[in-house]
Amino acid sequence: MWPFKNRPKLARPDEFPAVIDVLRDKLRSHGFTAEADRLQEILEGVWTTSNELYGELFVALKRIQRERRDLPRDIAAEIRRLSKSINSICPWR
Repeated sequence: MWPFKNRPKLARPDEFPAVIDVLRDKLRSHGFTAEADRLQEILEGVWTTSNELYGELFVALKRIQRERRDLPRDIAAEIRRLSKSINSICPWR
């Protein structure tokens, strides 16, 4: 049970690759292949620090959110949740 009733359940650092994989698959299944490919590229990249990875993911998620206003409601909500999770994991980014 999630102990904080007024706070959304955020993804933890160890959950992030799997959560991004699920989002990528949802995007692809709804025809957003370019966006799904970008997330895949980020996950396959080589990063010096986790902050770089989170920074790139954050930028990609915000870009998808800004450019694709036609996203299904559940995918848009997941993107917002992941963006908040990144800010929670590394607010100093």
